[in-house]
Amino acid sequence: MKKLHIAMLSSFYFPHVGGTERYVHDLSYALTERGHRVTIFSHFPGPAQKEDNSPIQVIRIPAIWGPAYSPILAPQPKRMLSNMDIIHSHAPPFFFLNHAAKVQNIPQVLTYHCDIEVPERLGLIDLPQEPKQILDHYFYKSTRLHLKKIDRIVTTTKSYAETSETLSGFPYTVIPIGIHTVKYRDQLERCKARGCVRKETEILFVGRLVATKGLWFLLEAMDILKTKGVKAHLTIVGTGEELLSLKLFVTTHNLEDMVSFAGQVDDQDLFDLYSSASLFILPSFVRLEAFGIVQLEALAMGVPVIASDMPGVNEVVQRSGGGWLVPPKDPSALAERIQYALEHREERLARAQQGLEYIYKNCDWSVISEQFENLYYEVLEQKGQTL
Repeated sequence: MKKLHIAMLSSFYFPHVGGTERYVHDLSYALTERGHRVTIFSHFPGPAQKEDNSPIQVIRIPAIWGPAYSPILAPQPKRMLSNMDIIHSHAPPFFFLNHAAKVQNIPQVLTYHCDIEVPERLGLIDLPQEPKQILDHYFYKSTRLHLKKIDRIVTTTKSYAETSETLSGFPYTVIPIGIHTVKYRDQLERCKARGCVRKETEILFVGRLVATKGLWFLLEAMDILKTKGVKAHLTIVGTGEELLSLKLFVTTHNLEDMVSFAGQVDDQDLFDLYSSASLFILPSFVRLEAFGIVQLEALAMGVPVIASDMPGVNEVVQRSGGGWLVPPKDPSALAERIQYALEHREERLARAQQGLEYIYKNCDWSVISEQFENLYYEVLEQKGQTL
C-alpha cells in the first residue's frame, strides 16, 4: 500500500485549546509515525501562512468574519487541496466543508465529533425554549446537508451515533479517540518510584469551566456531601467563562475547605494531580460532550471515573469497567455515588485497575491510527483509486 498525503481540515488548531484540536494534533502525528504525510488546514485571524511543524505542515487560512466558535473562511483556491490523497474533516463547525466539497475526485472522510446543541442552561440561568428549538432545528438541517457530501462518516462511539437525530439514516464507522498511553505509563512508574500515595478523599475535575461541563451540579453535590458530613475535597483544573460564578457559589455555600480551583496547569502538574486523586468526575449534561477524552487520561493514570449517563460519555465507562454512571443533572445521585465510591475502597481500586488495563490495550494512538489507515485505504478503493 502506498503512503498517503492526508489533509486534516479543522476550523481550530493549536494554540487554540480544545478537545477537537488535541484530537487532530494527536491523530496527525500518529499517522506520520505510520509513514503518511499530513497537512493540517485551519483558520487564522490574519493573512494566510504556512508553518513547518515537522513532520506536519500547518496551513492557516484567514477568517473573514465569524464568531469565535465558527469562523467564516476566506475563499481559497482548489489547488491547496487538489494534490491530497484524502481529505479528513473535523466537525462541527462545518464551514471548512464548503471548501473541501469543491475539490473533485478526492475521497472525503469526516469525524463527527458531536451534535450542535444549544444548551438549556447557562450557569444558573435557564434559557427560553422557543429560541433554543429554532436554533437546534437550523443546525440540524444545515448539518445534514453537509453530511451528504461525505464519503465516510466516523463517530467516536456507537451509543452517540445511535442516538443522534442528525446522523439518522447515514452510514458511519466507529473509531474511538486515543491517547499516548506511554506517557501515562511512564508517569505511573515515576510516581511508584517516588512512593506517591493517593489521597483517599481527593476528587478531580479537569476541563473548561463552561456551562455545558455541568460543574454547577458537581458543586451542588459537594454541598450535599458537606451537609451529610462526608469528608471529600474537589480540585477543579481549568479556566473559562464560568470561573467567577463558580467561585461565588463556593464562597456563598461555605465550601472553601472542600473545593479548590487550580486554574490552568502544565502537564507535569496535571500528572501529579491525577496521581493524588482517588476519583475523577465528568458531570457533563449536553450532547456537545460526545466522548470525554479526560476520562481516558484519568483511567490511564489509575483513577476511576464517575460520569454522566449520556450517550458517548457513558460508553467509555461501560466498555472499560473503570467507574460508575449517574443520571445527568442530578446532584443528589452524584453525591450519593461519590460517597459510595469513597467508602468502598476495594471496589474503587478494582475498577481503577480494570479501566487502566482496558485503556492501555484498546485506546493507544498506535491502535487508533491503524484503524484510520485501514479506513482511508478502504474508502480509496471504493472510489476506484489505485493504491
